Amino acid sequence: MSDIHAPSLVCEHLPGDHTVSLGQLARACDMHAEWIIELVEHGVIEPAARHRGPQDVTVWYFSTTHLVRARRAARLHRDLAVNTPGLALALELMDEITTLRAELDATRERTPPASARD
Repeated sequence: MSDIHAPSLVCEHLPGDHTVSLGQLARACDMHAEWIIELVEHGVIEPAARHRGPQDVTVWYFSTTHLVRARRAARLHRDLAVNTPGLALALELMDEITTLRAELDATRERTPPASARD
């Protein structure tokens, strides 16, 4: 694993189609690589790319979307002691809430106020 530390990994979003390695993702979450692998095994995050590295070892890269998701998972794990299966459920429900709020906001924008309908 590379020992390069990218300060931009501390932010919540990297512009464009950037990817981060397994090691970079682990450092950004302040967790061990094994914990990131556990997230992948439970479907919490998914590698954006996989390729064979030196000595035929599979190397994973993760999108910035999964960087944000993994950091959120790390906060839930540290702050609330949520286990990995619980993280998958909690993040799924949080995503659903975000989607429903966006749909509600869009509906409100399309619907005229009650006073305008009378």
